[in-house]
Amino acid sequence: MNQIFQASSPRQIKEILDFCNVNSIKIIEWDKNPKWQNKIKMAGLADCIPRYLVFPNTTAMLSQLVSFAYRNHWRVIPTGEATKLSWGGVRQPVNLLISMANLNQVVEHGEEDLVITVQAGMKIKDLNNFLASKGQFLPIDPFFEEEATVGGVVATANNLSWRQRYGGVRDLILGLSFVRADGEVVKAGGKVVKNVAGYDLMKLFTGSYGSLGIITQVTFRLYPLVAHSSSIFVGGEKEGLKILRDTVTKSGLTPTMADFVSHSCSKVLGSDDGFGLAMRFESIKPSVEQQIEQVQSWTKNLGLSSLVFSDSQELDFWKDIKITDAPILCKVGILGNRIVDFLATFESQGFINISSGVGFVFLEQNIRSHQVRAMRQFCEDNGGYLSIIQAPLELKKQIEPWGYVGNGLTMMKKIKEKFDPQEVFSNPLF
Repeated sequence: MNQIFQASSPRQIKEILDFCNVNSIKIIEWDKNPKWQNKIKMAGLADCIPRYLVFPNTTAMLSQLVSFAYRNHWRVIPTGEATKLSWGGVRQPVNLLISMANLNQVVEHGEEDLVITVQAGMKIKDLNNFLASKGQFLPIDPFFEEEATVGGVVATANNLSWRQRYGGVRDLILGLSFVRADGEVVKAGGKVVKNVAGYDLMKLFTGSYGSLGIITQVTFRLYPLVAHSSSIFVGGEKEGLKILRDTVTKSGLTPTMADFVSHSCSKVLGSDDGFGLAMRFESIKPSVEQQIEQVQSWTKNLGLSSLVFSDSQELDFWKDIKITDAPILCKVGILGNRIVDFLATFESQGFINISSGVGFVFLEQNIRSHQVRAMRQFCEDNGGYLSIIQAPLELKKQIEPWGYVGNGLTMMKKIKEKFDPQEVFSNPLF
């Protein structure tokens, strides 16, 4: 059984691990660092992790840390900037909290091939700032976009509105490297768009929440920056919104973002409706204008209202729908033709993609467990799911967070046992 590591000083940690290069690691006392203290307490981990937070500066040092944990039967939580430490199931006590924040560099950029390899601790925002100077971008728009790191985004499969045009995180990954439970560094995939050799570990690690290994590098496919962008928000009666959703998804229109947004999200644009349909078009200007005009024509025929917006208002809107102070965050999946019924029935704040039916809802602290169960049942009855991503510990104990059905859990446990038989990596999935 694991025992919580209680080293008296960072120097003792280094002596125990027999480091030959003190510059390859940074160790801080998180409870004396306001930034990390707040994040760890908000994640509810203050009572189940040691007082020191370890930042390896090299992959070799990370490998040594994990190898030491493996030999001594320690349990480890990997993180980046700790924006999603609270996500998932109830965490068990651990011996080591490892942040990848100092492994944050561009490794290789194939500018002409639209491919880039970066370290896992690099922030998505910094990566896209770098790419913007090259006329390119990575279409990932996660929660906490100011701090979210590459490794954290991949580990939680957290891509939001850009899913409409570019797919999920796993659709953008060409290859990755990770440190497995015994400390060995493993590479999967490659640097080309078409790579089918071997088992697809990239998809397996996407959404694994750090339970199979620590991601160290990721290779992504990129896209050129668009020439023009404009968005439209449509509100009105739910039957009209249903018809518009079906019309858009069956048409030749190519929105890069398309979400039903609800309540306070829709009020950003001054709509008094409970929810509405927001779409963003990005292309050359004539194409964007033509597609917006087509949506406006359908909207008028259905008796719906619309508002076109661009520039800073557009950027603020798509950013604002991802910001919430609500203490409970749920990820939902539901048949596309039942999204409107779900939002109308439960009057929850959030956004759901019109094509995949994948989205997020934000719930208040005082919601009752039977209300959450009713929402989950509605999703399951309509071909979907509801997972409690973030919530107070009391709610997670009352309701199984992930809502697994079928044989998926059995398969996940078998995979976890193969990759990490000693359970070195803390597992928030089950």
